[in-house]
Amino acid sequence: MKSTKTKSNVSAPWLMKHSALSYANQWFMTDRKFMKELKKNGSRAIDALVLGDLAAKYMVARGFKTEKDNPLSSSQRWVTAAAHLTVAAQSAEQAEVKVHTLAIELGKVAPVKSITGTNLLSAATKFLWFAGEHEVRILDKRAVDALGRLRGVRGKLGVDYEQYAAVWKDQFDAHKGVLAEALVDLPRQLAWTCIPSDVHAEAKAVFKELWFADRIFDKYLWTLGVGADGGATSFV
Repeated sequence: MKSTKTKSNVSAPWLMKHSALSYANQWFMTDRKFMKELKKNGSRAIDALVLGDLAAKYMVARGFKTEKDNPLSSSQRWVTAAAHLTVAAQSAEQAEVKVHTLAIELGKVAPVKSITGTNLLSAATKFLWFAGEHEVRILDKRAVDALGRLRGVRGKLGVDYEQYAAVWKDQFDAHKGVLAEALVDLPRQLAWTCIPSDVHAEAKAVFKELWFADRIFDKYLWTLGVGADGGATSFV
């Protein structure tokens, strides 16, 4: 996927509003829990059990299957992965470096055949984001497919995170108008969400966070990408 800018094909605003409502529900039901529990009690260390649950929920756990030639047990692999994530999240390196470094370290936990696989690169971005590194762009196959469609080319899942992040940013900027409209309207849609009334104040505060807008755009790309991917269940 090349990072050169092309004219964006911005879809109808209703789809962005749908994505905003959809992610608001996902935030309450799923992301909110992982964001709070991955680092428990203010600790900088990653909780291995929560990381394993996160990997399963976000469809990257299959990249860490224990094989006969892998000396790590199922529980040990998440302890080791959590230790690598803790180091990466505390690093002063740029986001791109953190992603690639963590993917390589995760490859030592997963089967050897997956070291250069895109699944571990996707896992690295998802783990880092939930560890608080919100400048990291979450890599997802459907997002890649959707970005290709928006740019008028067929998307291909590659391992070049830098190019992916650049194209993501180009399209995010092109969609800022419809995204802003969706965010303005979202607080008025709380009654249509699964978020209980006693959490509405927290939700309204979260809606103003920059990372929340990023995640709405992730959900928007995933929704577009489902059509190109066949519609199997996944999360972004």
